[in-house]
Amino acid sequence: MQPEYLARLSEPVQQFILEVEKGAGVDIKVSLDPNLNEGGTTGQGNLAVNINAQRVRLFAPTNGYFPEGAVRHEVLHVQRFHVERVPKLVLAVHEKWDKGYSDRLCALDNAIEHIVIVPVELQFHPERREHWEAVMRDVCLGLPDAPECERPLAVCLHWTFLKHVLPNSPQVEVLRYFAKEHALLEKADRFADRFTSLAANKEELVRLLFFTFPETPRNRAALEYINSIKGTYQQPIPLTE
Repeated sequence: MQPEYLARLSEPVQQFILEVEKGAGVDIKVSLDPNLNEGGTTGQGNLAVNINAQRVRLFAPTNGYFPEGAVRHEVLHVQRFHVERVPKLVLAVHEKWDKGYSDRLCALDNAIEHIVIVPVELQFHPERREHWEAVMRDVCLGLPDAPECERPLAVCLHWTFLKHVLPNSPQVEVLRYFAKEHALLEKADRFADRFTSLAANKEELVRLLFFTFPETPRNRAALEYINSIKGTYQQPIPLTE
């Protein structure tokens, strides 16, 4: 990361970034993007990260928004994919390009990753709880508008996040009521317990997801591994639960 951005962060966060860069074999380059200046849970903006085998770019607003907790969050993604060799859930390379399905897989992958990453983020930056409470409040408000075919998966993933990451959140009761109203609470509880037991193994988590929700086309998706030396390669989704 460029020295001028590292200098804006505390020593522990600087050290974490340098360790991840060393382990990944790739520098994290900060790029400013005015499109990120608004939005987010505070209205101050967002950070975003793009992770490839030979390049990692951390996008930040031009308005100076660069909070330590959000920076750590994005670098945790880099650590997972580059250092820990955790695969991404992506559109299979042999499939015809389908932006809609690719975006859906990206959202699913992000949801899985957040259940694993956010507890670490909150351990170091408890002030970020306010951010994630706001995220889940918006999520719960939007659930009634979710397409019926997508409702079970959405409920199960959000319930898992709340149980595992924010068990004392006011949104737990909000989502509990919604899940019971749609006869999904028992399924969501089973999924959350199984997910938590497999949290250390991304491949098993993805297999659980496709086994529990077979309506998601498994053969169109793949697990993609990235490495600064070997490059990018894909493996098929495991076939059985």
